[in-house]
Amino acid sequence: MSDTPMTADDVLRIAAYKDRSPALEAMVIAYSYHRVAGDLAAHLGKDATNWYCYATWTSKAVGESLDLGPDSPFIADVGRKLGVPQRFRRLFRAALLTLLGPSYQLGLALANRAIFLETASLAVNLWNDTPDRYLRVSPGSDLTPTPPRFLTDLLADADERYLKDAAQLLAEARQAGDPAARAELMLGANIALSAYEQARAQKALELVLYRPVRWLTRVSWRSLRSLVTRRPFPRFRLYSARHEDQPWLTRLLESAWSSLYTRHMFAVRTPLSDVRVGRPLTAPAGVDLAEVWAPIQNGKVRKLAEEFITEDQEASMAGVTDWVSYRDRMRFIVSYFRVYQNVSALYDAPFAKEIAEGLAEEMKRGLVPQAVSGMFAGNPGLGRPRKVYRYPSETDPDAYEMQHFDFEPFLEAIPLGPDTK
Repeated sequence: MSDTPMTADDVLRIAAYKDRSPALEAMVIAYSYHRVAGDLAAHLGKDATNWYCYATWTSKAVGESLDLGPDSPFIADVGRKLGVPQRFRRLFRAALLTLLGPSYQLGLALANRAIFLETASLAVNLWNDTPDRYLRVSPGSDLTPTPPRFLTDLLADADERYLKDAAQLLAEARQAGDPAARAELMLGANIALSAYEQARAQKALELVLYRPVRWLTRVSWRSLRSLVTRRPFPRFRLYSARHEDQPWLTRLLESAWSSLYTRHMFAVRTPLSDVRVGRPLTAPAGVDLAEVWAPIQNGKVRKLAEEFITEDQEASMAGVTDWVSYRDRMRFIVSYFRVYQNVSALYDAPFAKEIAEGLAEEMKRGLVPQAVSGMFAGNPGLGRPRKVYRYPSETDPDAYEMQHFDFEPFLEAIPLGPDTK
């Protein structure tokens, strides 16, 4: 890993670059989060995990799920969990690509990129001399142009107090001499950052999980009619509409599918193992639950935790019924943070050395803030991808627009208020 700390320019250049595939983009972001986690550790130590450790492994998993090629680990894993026979795997992949569609890759990638910009810019600006503390994608700001509809439909509003809390808690952790007190403050910052970014990602998550059902019940037959009549229709509005506004059958199937996916297929990536969110959370080897679940002493951190969990350990660590539920999702995430708070393996590099070197070179591509092309040139670790499938995004105006979207005009620098140095 580079000895040079990440800067705000690095974060902006990585987030603004438009010419990467969604899967590669998520892997670059994962490696960038790893760099940020290490930079914070220089100030806070590695006795406790910071939020960017978790973001590293989550973004790596996002990248793998965005790889939909013939050898996709994501598609193979879904097929295995659904019990699809080997002889039907190619047919299953074709069906899954149709159900997921272009908005799955493009929507998830756009949300991942925006959240990286906002959370990483907060971290790299914590202890420098600039008065601006983080950059935000602000489609509703008076300072920005009228945004495309998909941008407002993918990024939900989130309470900025969580970012202010995170910055303040990290500043206090830096000054704390007691390791236990520092660990509690870092836990509070982790909770606050997740409370913000999970709310921010809510609409994108709903799009990803509900999209297959909406294609089956609302889009497929309209697509056939559009093909015959040659009249386009607004697909993305159907995909991004609120669950509550769907017809009753669509709502019923969406809830059933989301619950099924949560209980049987979805897992949170860690360097030790994948944590199945539909099952009760268990402690990894070497972690004493009685110790990590001791009462939180810091009042501010305790108040943050109590927004999502109680001291009932069993109830707090129970499996999630539906990952779409913000409250249930945050309850599990906060419990996960408490249990994995001292797991130093989360600081480990998420990629082999050759891949990490390739991603480090990829991070340098582009200008600040305008990007340039040439995605794979000179990349020693990643090679050149095979062109085995491309979504017909030109037939879907919303997807085509997402694929060529530049959010540079919608960026806004936001001060966090009180000095956090």
